Formats: sequence, structure tokens, C-alpha cells
Amino acid sequence: MSAETDTPQSEIPALTAREIECIRFAAQGLTTGETAQCISVTERTVEFHLGNATRKLGASNKLRAVVIALQLRLIEL
Repeated sequence: MSAETDTPQSEIPALTAREIECIRFAAQGLTTGETAQCISVTERTVEFHLGNATRKLGASNKLRAVVIALQLRLIEL
């Protein structure tokens, strides 16, 4: 188990590359619109990926998902 998250390594959720990319942009403070422009998709698509990542991480919102992803070292700043 990780001391920071109390999540066993085998239970770290598998996020897609696009979900990780969207979470990484959110961690950098970009809005869904700005993220959409950066990765050439619609804002709704970014919201879809962030929603999936948030759900997989068991987070209540996007900010909490970013914190969990950082704690699990799925993303870095």
C-alpha cells in the first residue's frame, strides 16, 4: 500500500492515455475549453474523458481527481 493514498498498487485504476492527458492539463489549470483546443477535440470530449477519469479514481470532482492522480503518480506537474 502507498502511505499517501492507502491504495494498494494492484488497485491503481487503469486510465486511458487521453484521460491522463486531460487530467494533466486540468492539473496545470487549463479549462476544458483550453484543453480541447490543445488536443484538437471538442470541449464535450474533454468533459467525457475527465468524467471517466474522475469516476475511475473514485473522486467526487475534477480537483479531487487531479489530487488522487498526483498521489498515485499517474501524472506529474
